[in-house]
This record gives sequence, C-alpha cells and structure tokens, in this order.
Amino acid sequence: MTEEKSVPTRVWKRIVDEFQQKSDRAVAILGTTYLNTHLAYLLECFLVEDAKISKMLLGEENPLGSFEARIKAAYGLGLISRTEYHDLVLIWHIRNRFIRDMGEGDFMETDIQNLCKRLKIPDEVILQEENPSPRHLFVFGTAILAQQLMYRANEANEEKRVLRDNFILVNIEQI
Repeated sequence: MTEEKSVPTRVWKRIVDEFQQKSDRAVAILGTTYLNTHLAYLLECFLVEDAKISKMLLGEENPLGSFEARIKAAYGLGLISRTEYHDLVLIWHIRNRFIRDMGEGDFMETDIQNLCKRLKIPDEVILQEENPSPRHLFVFGTAILAQQLMYRANEANEEKRVLRDNFILVNIEQI
C-alpha cells in the first residue's frame, strides 16, 4: 500500500519541481504535453490488444492523435469523469492561449487567469485561505490530473476491449 502511494506522490513532486524553473509558456506547453501522453496511454489501455490499430488511432496525425481528440474520446468512452473532462478542456484552452501568443505568455494575463480560476480539481483540494496564483492552480491541476489519469489507465486495463468472435450464424427462430 505504501508503494502504491509513493509512486504517484513522486510523480506529482517531480512535475511540480520540474515546473518551478520554467517560464509560464513552458509550463503550459509541457503540462499539457504530459497530460496528452497520459491520455494516449489511457486510451491504449482500453483498446483491443493490437499495436497496429493503436498506432493508427493514436498516432500524432491520426484520429485520436491530438490532445483535444483524446480528451473527447476518453470522456465519450466513459474513461474519465465529468470533472476531469471539464478541467482537461480548460487546460487545453490555456495551452492554446500560450501557443497562439508568440511572445512569452503569462499566467497573470486576464484571460488565462480566468481559465485557471475555473479549474475544479484544485478548487476541491486547495484550502480557500491559501489563495493560490493562476500558475499554481494550473501546475497543481495538471499534477492531480496526471495522477488521476494513471489511476484511470489501470481501471481501463481491467475493462480492456476484446475482439468479438468471428461471424456467427444466428438462428432467427430462437430470438
């Protein structure tokens, strides 16, 4: 039990530590890249055991290759909660704001601040009196979501899709 808790804690601490030295723009892009990788793994855990099909679906230029498509697929397949979906979509919008801004970008920009303040997961965990910065909300939300997506991948693996039997003739009289 201690082993199980220590791995996500180490991952969370590593994310937070790594982000401490990065610019706001780097934090936004790296954080979403990290979540995108976890979403790909979550979907792969759920798909049938066929590496070729997984690559055809999840490859960068393929139907489930983008962060947005992976978020929608994970939610549509019931692999993530409504709150996780909500926060992943907000994080996707935050990342897009930083990508569109060819300058450095800043978590203190009004639009980005407002998006960060709408994240539900940090709001449920952080104490009201802490008054975290938008950057802190983003980093904390990203770290919690990364842990949650690892947990969801384990669940998805238990519900992994299996190929159906080959064509079976059905006796209509028995239906």
